Amino acid sequence: MAKLNRDSLRKSVLDMSAYTPGEQPQEGSIIKLNTNENPYPPSPRVVDAIKNALTSDRLRKYPDPLGTKFKAAAGNALGIDPDSILIGNGSDDILTILTRAFVPESGLMASATPSYLLYKTLAAIQNARIELVPFTATWQLPPVWPFPEANLTFLANPNSPSGTMVEATEIDRLAQSLKGPLVIDEA
Repeated sequence: MAKLNRDSLRKSVLDMSAYTPGEQPQEGSIIKLNTNENPYPPSPRVVDAIKNALTSDRLRKYPDPLGTKFKAAAGNALGIDPDSILIGNGSDDILTILTRAFVPESGLMASATPSYLLYKTLAAIQNARIELVPFTATWQLPPVWPFPEANLTFLANPNSPSGTMVEATEIDRLAQSLKGPLVIDEA
């Protein structure tokens, strides 16, 4: 069996540690919140929609990779140009696409901390620097964001792991101070 030639991997990837997921209790009455799982079953309407999809002819075909109908409906509902909507296979895929699009190798990323661990991983893969800015004692953003020059800034809102929210006025103040895009991660 052929082995992976590790010499062909980028140094930034080789230097990374493997992700170790947290405990995933399967028994007892513990309600897991650490992986955004819903402790309740889906509604009967969702179950019916899934059953209908399984018996339809659509299941054997790939979906529209551009999400044309979805983007048109979302754009109409939000009152924005559908071309300004980015779709992906889950929020982690979107965060990866944004990092690859906006952050050059050796670029700068920023995030409030503590927060979602993927931001640090994406920076490492991109061989970028990430600056982690501590929340205040009351879980607010600092009065002055210390890295306005970041190529990309992430803000989980509500925050993970605290569940706290940053007010819209604070988000607007942060966005106005940045040179690069601000990603509000609401997953």
